[in-house]
Amino acid sequence: MDNKNLFLKIRNIRPSLNPALKRIAEYILSNPKDVKHLRIKDLAKECGVAEATVTRFVRTIGFNSYQDFKISIAELTTIRKEKKEFVYDEVSKDDNINNLSNKIIAINVKALEDTHKILNIKEIKKAINAIDNADKIDIYGAGGSFIAAENARMRFYRIGKRCMVYNDPNQEMVSASLLTNKDLAIGISNSGRTISTVNALKLAKENGAKTICITNFDKTPLTEYADIKLFTSTCDSAFFQESMISRVAQIVLIDILYAGLAVKNFDLSVKFIEKSAQALTHALL
Repeated sequence: MDNKNLFLKIRNIRPSLNPALKRIAEYILSNPKDVKHLRIKDLAKECGVAEATVTRFVRTIGFNSYQDFKISIAELTTIRKEKKEFVYDEVSKDDNINNLSNKIIAINVKALEDTHKILNIKEIKKAINAIDNADKIDIYGAGGSFIAAENARMRFYRIGKRCMVYNDPNQEMVSASLLTNKDLAIGISNSGRTISTVNALKLAKENGAKTICITNFDKTPLTEYADIKLFTSTCDSAFFQESMISRVAQIVLIDILYAGLAVKNFDLSVKFIEKSAQALTHALL
């Protein structure tokens, strides 16, 4: 596996783990420098689990043995030792504007860098082809993810794709019920557990539509109904619940899809962009 992305993988699968495996994940993420010195029985004791559970955890994240896992942890913590970061720092009442701006910018930059590290180019290409081939695209996103869903609609329809976006649970289900195997459904949910988005993507898939999910976590209800899975990698703090951090990563991922589709159909895309820009110019006169 790609050792550079080990902590990202642990963080992204953590919500889907059972309680015992989740305790191991949380301990490793909180104490990476300590883990490289622990024997398997020591880590098991720290997490309150059996040694066999630790073995199951390391296999779940792609390692053949605990020793292989420890070697990777040692390499990563050595690489990071000299790197000073405050990306996951909480905002405190003592922060001045300079500190606040540094923290906000850093955590957003980190989200984009981490998302870039886990991009699956094969899945990106599949998604671009699915968008290109779809007669109609319905996009589902509730709460903060609606911002990314609306951005997707504006992007794709500017280059000639028929798009609709929904955030009302009833309208999402009506939309999904009318899709066919010529259509595409995109579900956007940072948690991967937004009930209305999951239900809509499930129904769309049952009706034969191609399905894409954009989410932060693997092995969630949303990924279960997605033919194509695209992942962001963000770590919202408690202070920034429902923050724009995850939305920024979602929007950038959508922009990659948009740019890929535009390049694939370059001449036609340029024509559509020019025509729509001209229409907007006339509308403002």
